[in-house]
Amino acid sequence: DTILAYAQSRHLTAREIDVLLLLAEGRNVPYIAERFVVSENTVKSHVRHIYEKCDFHDRQELLDALEDIR
Repeated sequence: DTILAYAQSRHLTAREIDVLLLLAEGRNVPYIAERFVVSENTVKSHVRHIYEKCDFHDRQELLDALEDIR
């Protein structure tokens, strides 16, 4: 999977990759929090780390990049 290879190249943790894949599906923070049985703040921390490691500034930039990767 090319998104997985990209995520690994950016040194994302396993959980960050899980969150990234759900974001790529268009899922929101409350959904992801419920899915992984964690707080929304925990998910937001993962999202912030993904943005930092991948040099994204917002959700649209992330989605555009993932679309290009596919």
